[in-house]
Amino acid sequence: MDFSMIVKGGVTMIPLLSLSVYALAVCVYKALQFAGSRIFDTRFIVPVMEHVKRGELTDAELKLRDAKGPVALIMKVAITCVTNRDMSLRTREAEIARVGSAEIRKLETHMRGLEMVATTSPLLGLLGTVTGMVAVFATLSDAGSRVDPALLAGGIWEALITTVTGLVIAVPAVAAYYVIDGIIEKVRATMRDVTVQILSLEDEYMRNEKEQEKRELMERERKLRELQEAQERALEQVRTTAQSSSTLRLLSPSYNRI
Repeated sequence: MDFSMIVKGGVTMIPLLSLSVYALAVCVYKALQFAGSRIFDTRFIVPVMEHVKRGELTDAELKLRDAKGPVALIMKVAITCVTNRDMSLRTREAEIARVGSAEIRKLETHMRGLEMVATTSPLLGLLGTVTGMVAVFATLSDAGSRVDPALLAGGIWEALITTVTGLVIAVPAVAAYYVIDGIIEKVRATMRDVTVQILSLEDEYMRNEKEQEKRELMERERKLRELQEAQERALEQVRTTAQSSSTLRLLSPSYNRI
């Protein structure tokens, strides 16, 4: 579409071209945003979840230290909430939901604008066509009986330019919207999945902690018994040495003099 066709489309072409520039800018921005947040990099999820399932939360946090993106962030928050025993279950869920919603809102930035472009462009094109047709028929009415078929065809052709332009803008905008929305929905599902897995393992964490406390208590009791036994053996050795010394004094006068 050259500049002459844009001029023939009339005033309606101005907002249509503005919408096309905005839609292109949104697509470029979303591509840069997704690349910067590394939402397509999910290689860290499996190793982290293996540590989580074994109850190795410290190692899981170390794995997440260099990870970026909304999935990594929600996993960090979920692990932090689980390890914080002072937080109630309701508070944990609220905090995880708050962080998750904030991350999804960031990913959905300008999505309403892209949807607006896809919806408004055909309507603006149709509006330009209707106004163009009105102008054509007004010209024909002024011409009276001296109607030129070429004038009618040229006017209709020029009026349809805006409809074509609106559809050319709307079709890629709709496609881009659904592609980007599908990516965001996949990220949302992944965030929900890892969060549910981490929270569902809370009972196992508590059992592991109780078992660890029980093992530590048994270990302390074992060391205490060993210490007591060592003290008893030392006392028994002292008593045995004392009895031997008394026996020697009774049996050996020279030993008594010493």
